[in-house]
Amino acid sequence: MSSAAADVNTRTHASANANLGRSTKPVAILLAAGGSSRMGSPKGLLDVGGAPLVCRHIDALTAAGLDVLVVIGAHEDHYRATLADSSTSVAVNREWATTGMADSLRIGLGTSASSPRPWAIVQPVDVPPASARTLALLMAAHGDAVPTYLGAPGHPVRLTGGLAPGERLDQRLALAQRVPVDDPDCLLNLNTPADWERWLLVRRTRAVAP
Repeated sequence: MSSAAADVNTRTHASANANLGRSTKPVAILLAAGGSSRMGSPKGLLDVGGAPLVCRHIDALTAAGLDVLVVIGAHEDHYRATLADSSTSVAVNREWATTGMADSLRIGLGTSASSPRPWAIVQPVDVPPASARTLALLMAAHGDAVPTYLGAPGHPVRLTGGLAPGERLDQRLALAQRVPVDDPDCLLNLNTPADWERWLLVRRTRAVAP
């Protein structure tokens, strides 16, 4: 990946990115650079109860005491507009169309490395926001860690240190600590309109359950 791929926003979110560099709080890297081709529209901008999904993620992560860095690429202007009034830091993967999630993660890890951070929470935008309990358990773990529900691995994950060039995240996490959680949403991926509608239905059902 060329150095042009990692473009840290120095305009709209300049002060937020400066604050990220000064902070020593744990960081969450929210990966939102993909093209959302299967969904047909930017996944992170889909409405969840009156707010975009990306903002729901940010709310959950900041409530857990994490600094948040959003890595964007495709739909950059739309994300910038959505986050314009946010204190969230932003980095851009300019080569999102020819690179993968691991490359966006390396950009995020590199952006947040200006202050000492021994680990990071890594969250794709195209999944349900993590529960407070899931985040607390991951933050209390040691080393690399993956949440599991009924034995199946889910997200977000805790990553200690960087990701080497060519290293795949799934290979890196193969031997990570498994953290059981009572959170079936951690297994979901919201890739298609059908996935999205099913999750919204479940979410509404939970909201009205006695």
